[in-house]
Amino acid sequence: MHYAITGNIGSGKTTVCEQFERLGIPVYYADAAAKRLMAEDVSLKASLAVAFGPETYDAEGKLDRQWLAIKAFSDDAALARLNALVHPAVHADADRWRTEHKDVPYTLYEAAIVYETGSENRFDGVVVVTAPFHLRCTRVRARDQVTQAQFEVRAAKQWPDDRKEAAADYLINNDGYHLLLPQILLLHAMLIHQ
Repeated sequence: MHYAITGNIGSGKTTVCEQFERLGIPVYYADAAAKRLMAEDVSLKASLAVAFGPETYDAEGKLDRQWLAIKAFSDDAALARLNALVHPAVHADADRWRTEHKDVPYTLYEAAIVYETGSENRFDGVVVVTAPFHLRCTRVRARDQVTQAQFEVRAAKQWPDDRKEAAADYLINNDGYHLLLPQILLLHAMLIHQ
């Protein structure tokens, strides 16, 4: 069984995933994989350079993340073009990774955008980590040293919390009031017996 774990920026997906890893559940981190693939996958690098220009990589072949982010987040069409190149490469890499972990009860695929890309059908279920908007903003501003406006631009690229929660198969509430570990242990017990 293979489940996606998602949630909006600052919801605490990584914190939750680290607890699942302590329980022996392998987690595929899609964002980290995307960064690795954009740096190493020859075919993907060539496609990105064609789509966004030769400035995407420097003379030594190193990705200029800041330049690509400016280009990709300048408009919705550019972001869709980036996602159309990167997401298939990540999914193929995740499929290879899953074959290496076929002897476990289930695996998790951590990604900020699952519903937004229409990827939810690739999984046996989707876990959504939730947290209130103001708390997510506080977390991200402290973690990434960004302004309120920069956070809001990032957050606007994701489904609203209520829409994501309504679509979820499983919810984990990371609002600072509900204890995380009991929720994780309960969900783990459910998923291990699916």
